[in-house]
Amino acid sequence: MVRVTTTTESGVRTVTHTTPQPPPALTQQETIEDLLTQSKRESLPIRKTFLQSGRGKTTIPGPLATFVSAHDQRGLDAYLIVHALASAKPWNCDYPSGTYVRALDLGSDAEPASARSAVSKVMGRLEDRGLVKRSRSGRISSITLLREDGSGQPYDHPHDQGETWLQLPYSYWTKGWYKKLSLPAKALLLVALSRPDGFVLPAERGPAWYGISPDSTERGLRELANHGILDYGQGWTKNQRSETGWIEQRQYRLLGDFSAGARKALSAKSKRSRTPSDQGSAS
Repeated sequence: MVRVTTTTESGVRTVTHTTPQPPPALTQQETIEDLLTQSKRESLPIRKTFLQSGRGKTTIPGPLATFVSAHDQRGLDAYLIVHALASAKPWNCDYPSGTYVRALDLGSDAEPASARSAVSKVMGRLEDRGLVKRSRSGRISSITLLREDGSGQPYDHPHDQGETWLQLPYSYWTKGWYKKLSLPAKALLLVALSRPDGFVLPAERGPAWYGISPDSTERGLRELANHGILDYGQGWTKNQRSETGWIEQRQYRLLGDFSAGARKALSAKSKRSRTPSDQGSAS
């Protein structure tokens, strides 16, 4: 409340103005949803080299494996958010530390200085992995994407290079899956998004294909199934080491917002509003 005294021809008059209290800080969910709206997209394109590169015996796990092996869930959350926000050339996002404090929910149980320090450490780990580069101007932190393979090379949209990518629908955030899923489940969701319906992923293949332990692979797939995100059935796969040339294996497919059909519909819906760099082949 503010009192202002003014003098008029008829005398002195005191006017009281009521100054509204500032609204409370945005919640993590409110922050993320507002930021995603500003990105003007409905899904996040991620090169498949973030998961793996090469084929067959030359397959090499990508940077995703380092998040899982280091139990760095906060780092993966930060990377996905930064990637979503850096949605157009020059592929960067400029925000004060407080924005990332809210988006990563780092301020709930920490002093402001500690929370800002935590943001710096998280972004530093992304930089160490060759996924982003950082600069600062005053209170504003500029984070620029680099290629998803961790090579440290400048980022460009995979379509521009004729590469394939996976689509992470924004419902991952808007429906709160980023808070509900464990780190192995988040990693296996990204893996599943890179694969066609009916894909096979024996847990023992997790280390060679994606750098993810058999236990984490199995746990992640099971958790996705328990949440109704993933379904599976028994199917037959060719295997020349068996007596018949076939083995029975689980075949997986994503459901709901993450299903192949939903992602195809999402791409068709947003195609007219995309820039040329957003168009191309996605899974």
